[in-house]
Amino acid sequence: MQFTELSAYPLVPGTLGQWMPTAERDFDKWRPDDRGTSYVHEAHLRGAYDLLARRRIVGGRESWLAVGIEFDEPLSIPGLREALTAWINRHEVLRTHVILQETDAGERSDGETDAGERSDGETDAGERTVVRRSLPADGVELDLRMIGTYHSVDPLRDQLQGEFDRATAPLTWPAYMFATVARPDSFTLFFAADHSLVDGYSLVLAPHEIASLYRKATKGSPARLLPTGSYVDFSAAERKDAARADADHRAARLWRAHLHESGGEMASFPMPLLPTSAAALAVETKAALTHDAEGVPRIPQGALNFHLLDDDRTNKFTLVCSEAGATLVTGVLACMARINTDLGFGPVFRCVIPRHTRNAEQWLAALGWFVAIAPFRLDTTGARGFGDLARRAQQQWKQSKPGTELPFLRVGELIGTTPTPRFVISFMDTRSAPGAAYNDAGGAAVLRSRDYSIEDVYLWVNRTPSGLHVAARFPGFETARRAVTLYLGALRSLLTEIGDSSAYGGGVLPVPPSA
Repeated sequence: MQFTELSAYPLVPGTLGQWMPTAERDFDKWRPDDRGTSYVHEAHLRGAYDLLARRRIVGGRESWLAVGIEFDEPLSIPGLREALTAWINRHEVLRTHVILQETDAGERSDGETDAGERSDGETDAGERTVVRRSLPADGVELDLRMIGTYHSVDPLRDQLQGEFDRATAPLTWPAYMFATVARPDSFTLFFAADHSLVDGYSLVLAPHEIASLYRKATKGSPARLLPTGSYVDFSAAERKDAARADADHRAARLWRAHLHESGGEMASFPMPLLPTSAAALAVETKAALTHDAEGVPRIPQGALNFHLLDDDRTNKFTLVCSEAGATLVTGVLACMARINTDLGFGPVFRCVIPRHTRNAEQWLAALGWFVAIAPFRLDTTGARGFGDLARRAQQQWKQSKPGTELPFLRVGELIGTTPTPRFVISFMDTRSAPGAAYNDAGGAAVLRSRDYSIEDVYLWVNRTPSGLHVAARFPGFETARRAVTLYLGALRSLLTEIGDSSAYGGGVLPVPPSA
């Protein structure tokens, strides 16, 4: 299943329909809900408020994730309405909303607070607290608006991109939407949501769930979906547990040591990302299409999709890793560390790794943001070969896991700093997801919004039925594109060479001694 941007999705023109969730417009009439908000959601909201104040605009934060699903049959509007309504009822996170309210200047005698956001987009000075309200099942309806028929791809893609950006603002409800592109004998369904509502794994599961509910609505076929818990319940439990932690918690100790070693900053991508000359930087910056309220250019990040290994070669490489006492994930990290050393960036490889927090059966099929982050560090010094380095990576993978036992915002409260991750490597194996082979063959794809950072690099490494793939986003400079292309090309070559010619115990590739 591909993980890419909308610009790379194989979109087919047709009639565009926008499906917007609707409910009681007065937020104060929603049911008060005292269940706590996850730390990652709260951090996301606070960042969104800060961004609103800085950019002075109303709309999306360009922090959405989406899924595109292909249906080889004509669109049934009643059938899809029934299916999507059932899906919204299934996942409570789509029927709840969280805002931040002021607690001092807006304090009222009845103990309630005025909304922290005024109509002009400003906020009064004061501490913001989290307020949640929720809707019951069947409390959401869908409003279908037909936008028009498109005969070419580019205007359709631009329309979808704009709608997703506007409709997924985390400060408003709904922070999600659906869209259909209908043709006489087929249609594409899109679901886009702010990151606070979903993670990548949620969207890997979504095609099977929605397609099953659609078949039930149109053909009477049983949906046979796994029972699922609510991300809202998970968030409340996580917050209670994390609030009890102190500065001696092992997650806090691990992060404190990691950041101390790196001078208090998160590791960055090892290769240069920005043009080395001021003149070249000025030329590329001047080409930026938009600027924020302070006049800073907003340059869209670049994107690459690399097919690293086919299924057969991935299996060969995995076998080598297994014989060395490692896994596919840690074998890939060992190769990255080797490349880091080969390219002259030192013997120590550092990055941040997201790891899921779906640690109970009730969360496995839930829609939500079940992700924490862990620091990862791998030293290649003295490694005698790939097997040795892979075992080290496996040990470091195990030792880094406690870093995810607390949300990073809570870690920051305990250690006094929350630097922004700059080099992030995510791993996912989608082969066990229902419909994985169909989705991997083009039946569905996970999409991500544009980003405008000029310093972070994200790599999403996915094991699918067809092999091993990596999607990358990076600063939108030609220097960064060349660097990431070189890095991923070297990774593909090394993975291929190890899988094709190596076996643990003989013929393993040596790691050159550190400089």
